[in-house]
Amino acid sequence: MRHIFIVNPRAGHDLDHAAVIQNIEAACRRNHAEYDIYLTSHAGHATKIVQSVAAAQPDKELVFYACGGDGTLNEVAAGVAALEDHRCAFTVYPIGTRNDFVKMFKGGREAFRQLDDLLNGKAVDIDYIRSDCGCSINILSVGLDAEIAKDKDKFSFFGTGMLPYCLAAVGGVLRGFGKKYAINMDGKQIDGEFTLIFVGNGRYYGGGFCPVDHSALQDGLLDVLLVKKVSRLKAAALVAKYKAGRYREIPEYITHYQAKTLSIYSTTNENMCINLDGEIVESSHLNLRIEPGRLRFVMPRGADILE
Repeated sequence: MRHIFIVNPRAGHDLDHAAVIQNIEAACRRNHAEYDIYLTSHAGHATKIVQSVAAAQPDKELVFYACGGDGTLNEVAAGVAALEDHRCAFTVYPIGTRNDFVKMFKGGREAFRQLDDLLNGKAVDIDYIRSDCGCSINILSVGLDAEIAKDKDKFSFFGTGMLPYCLAAVGGVLRGFGKKYAINMDGKQIDGEFTLIFVGNGRYYGGGFCPVDHSALQDGLLDVLLVKKVSRLKAAALVAKYKAGRYREIPEYITHYQAKTLSIYSTTNENMCINLDGEIVESSHLNLRIEPGRLRFVMPRGADILE
């Protein structure tokens, strides 16, 4: 087995990346692990590194480590998914400003920061969201929160926590965001005007949002929330309940579904803002499906998936 560490030097902002690399090297020596370290230089680079390394070592069992945030993890997962090769697994060494996906595992970020446990971890099969606009292991969303994810960088001078996200959210709510969509879930047509459409494989995103507290990584299902357009007066209360996973309290505004396939079209043919694990793309239509057990993900020794 060979361990391939893909480090995003832009992750973590003030992080000492030389120290990160030293930690990786020291842990690999302690555990007598074969390893390589690569640094990314641009968007999409992590995906290309996965593919080129796998092609160069066709007979080797490989574990790819996404050393960064959720965006780096998304790129590594996309690279592994494109291989159509179950000999390759992946995991995350969380050094980003935001690592929401690891909250799906007991011990969360701290458990994945223990390199000795990670190097001796256990691979499990997890589901994967594949779409014609990109892929996701955690969440996919369309509408207001995707617009917020795009706009939050305007407020980055406030730091990297929840404040930029919340300020962007206030701006979105004040604009009275809502668009008309044609939606099809497993053959069921649902058309209407919605503020946002959330699709979960995982549960957590945005540094503190947990819209569906029962999403599971191994159930072979998409958890979908359709959030209707509401007035500005009711928006604040709706956002608070949405953030805390209390959608059941307001069924007149938020409806929960489970599905295996989903299509979303803008009825005005305008581009929709789409959030894929924090990465933003735009398209007038989106087709996606869940791929059960598609990827092998390595958990740290002693960790487990949340029920």
